[in-house]
Amino acid sequence: VAVGGTAAFLMRAHAGGADAAASAASRVSVNSVSRSLVSAPAVSKVAASGETVVAVGSQGSAIPSFSVSTDGGRTWTPAFMGSQAGPVTGHPATTVAGGPGGWVGLGPQAIWVSADGANWMLVSARGLAGPGETITGLAKDSWGYLATGTALSGTGLVWTSPNGLTWHKHTAAQFGLVSVPGEQVFAMTDAASDWNVTLIVGSANKDGKTCAYVWRSLDKGASWRTVVVPQTNGADWSFAGLAGDAGHFIAVRPGTGSGGVAEAVVYISDDAVNWHFATTITGSAGFTPRQVTAGSGGTGRFVVTGRDRQGRVVAYTSTDNGAMWAHSEGFGVVPSA
Repeated sequence: VAVGGTAAFLMRAHAGGADAAASAASRVSVNSVSRSLVSAPAVSKVAASGETVVAVGSQGSAIPSFSVSTDGGRTWTPAFMGSQAGPVTGHPATTVAGGPGGWVGLGPQAIWVSADGANWMLVSARGLAGPGETITGLAKDSWGYLATGTALSGTGLVWTSPNGLTWHKHTAAQFGLVSVPGEQVFAMTDAASDWNVTLIVGSANKDGKTCAYVWRSLDKGASWRTVVVPQTNGADWSFAGLAGDAGHFIAVRPGTGSGGVAEAVVYISDDAVNWHFATTITGSAGFTPRQVTAGSGGTGRFVVTGRDRQGRVVAYTSTDNGAMWAHSEGFGVVPSA
């Protein structure tokens, strides 16, 4: 994947022969479809379900790009893009989610839907967000789709949809995410799911203090429980992201290690309620995490992407549910259409 902004993706962890016993911390092998980075699209977000992986982004700043892999990220092809809402130029997707039953891509002025991740249709050139609103995350689970966002007025927002076509907007309070009197949830920053478990990350103010929360729902979003993710080992109060895969969950906070070096602090859970510190990810040139992605195939693979102190995009991959991490050696290139 040629990377733009803060996102990248996932590559297959190499494990074979003498390396099999060390697969949890193995190097990441990369299958590049093309060696040219010049014409490859910038990628904003990647989502995976089974062996299907979809990367969304843009050519330049206006031309949408959807790339799909049907073999877990080994090889990529441009996805088909059609439209029911006029020209596609100017309507790229910045986030994507999907799985059995369909896929959705959202952008500032776009709603895209797909039945299989390979054939996409622009169904709205307006998008979900109104003036002063920003979409920050998207997740799919057994009951539909959930998008998170933030309003300039200082209110966290949630959108829900059973099919990606019809959406309903809620404030954090309307969605049942405010549980303490006087608390103001001012930002919803990410969402994740593992089919029957839905997680939302947001930030709130209470008595002049700012903190980040994780909420969990087991009943299709009807009720939410605040869960405590530790803030230890030099971790910041905020989250870079979270993800769930095959009954395992990870949450990643940016942190600061010895000597003031930026690093990622990883927490893991088997039920999305009880969390504990797993490890820190520290590169030789520092590492500031920006995105957390669940892998494909139910193998416990997770990817954390971010940047080092030189501004280079870096990725780390775990094949053992977040306990150990391997540095990526590079990115496969998604070909342009």
